[in-house]
Amino acid sequence: MLDALVPLHVPAGSPLAVFSPQELDALSASGTPRRCAAGEAIVVENEPGDSMFMLLDGTAEARLPDGRAVRQYTPGAYFGELSFINPGHRRSASIVATSPAQLCVLDQRSIESLTEHHPKVIFTLLRRACAFLVDAERNLVSDLRRRNAELQDTLARLDFTRRRLTQEEERARTDTLSGLFNRRAFDAELPSFMERAAAIGAGLAVLALDLDHFKPVNDTLGHAAGDEVLRGAGKLLKQHTRPTDLPCRIGGDEFIVLLSDLDEANARKKAESLRAAIGAMPHPGNDQGIRITTTMGGTMFRPGETAADFLHRADEALYAAKRAGRNRVAWG
Repeated sequence: MLDALVPLHVPAGSPLAVFSPQELDALSASGTPRRCAAGEAIVVENEPGDSMFMLLDGTAEARLPDGRAVRQYTPGAYFGELSFINPGHRRSASIVATSPAQLCVLDQRSIESLTEHHPKVIFTLLRRACAFLVDAERNLVSDLRRRNAELQDTLARLDFTRRRLTQEEERARTDTLSGLFNRRAFDAELPSFMERAAAIGAGLAVLALDLDHFKPVNDTLGHAAGDEVLRGAGKLLKQHTRPTDLPCRIGGDEFIVLLSDLDEANARKKAESLRAAIGAMPHPGNDQGIRITTTMGGTMFRPGETAADFLHRADEALYAAKRAGRNRVAWG
C-alpha cells in the first residue's frame, strides 16, 4: 500500500486536489505501487487498458506516434481514467516516464472497492472523464471547422487558379484582333479533328483563304482601317460556321477553317457562302472604291494521310484560285 506517499499531500493545482484527504487515502489504499525508470513506457497508444495511474513522484509525458510530446505530467497528476471507467478502451497516446517515477495503479479491483466504500470518488472520476470527452469533442469540432475553412480557402484558391489558367490558356489560343482561334490553337486541334473523322467516317474539310485587296486598305487608310477589316472578317467567319467547326486567323490576312461532319458537296456550298458574305462585308475601304473579297482553296480529308498532306492540298488549291483571278473557290 501507498498510505505514506505523496497523494496524501497533493499540490493545490493538482488534478487530485478535487478529492478530499479521505478520498485520497481511499484511492491510495485501493491501488498498487509501480516504479518506472526514465524512458520506460507507462501505457502504449492504441493498446486496450483497464487501469488508471496516479503519478506520485517523478515526471512523464504523453507522446504521439511521431515522438512529439503533447502533454507533461508532474507529481499529483493522474491519467488513464477512461480505460479505468470503460475497460478495454484503447489508449489515445503513449505515456512515457521522463525521469524515475513512482505511480499508484488503480485497476478493476480498485474500482470495485471504491464503488462499494467511496462512490463519490468514482462519480468525480466519471464527471472528469465526461468533461474530458466534452472538451475533446469541442476541440474536434473547432479543429474540423478550422480545417473546413482552410479547405474552402484552398478550394477557392484552386478554383481561382484554374479559372485564371483557363483564361490565360484561352487567351494564348485566341487571336485578339479577329476574335478567332490562332495558329497555335489550329495546330493543337487539327489532329483531333482528323482522328475523329477517320474513326467515325465523317467528312472533314479545310478551307485556306486570303483576303483580296487587303494591302491597299492598310496602305491607303492606315492600319486602324485594316484592323477593322480583320475584325469584320473574323465576325463573319464566326457567324457562318458552327460550334463544331474551327475558324482561325493564322497571320496577316490569312485565315483557315476546319468544317466537320460535311460531305464535299456541302463543304463547297459552305465555302461559297463564306466567300459571298465576305464580299458583301461593309468596311472603310468601300468609300475609296476598295472592295474586299476572299480567295479560297478547299479540300477534303483523306483517311490515312498526314496533316501536312491535307494542308498542302488546300494551299495548292488556294494558289490555283489566285492564278485564276481571285474572289473564287478552287477545290483540291
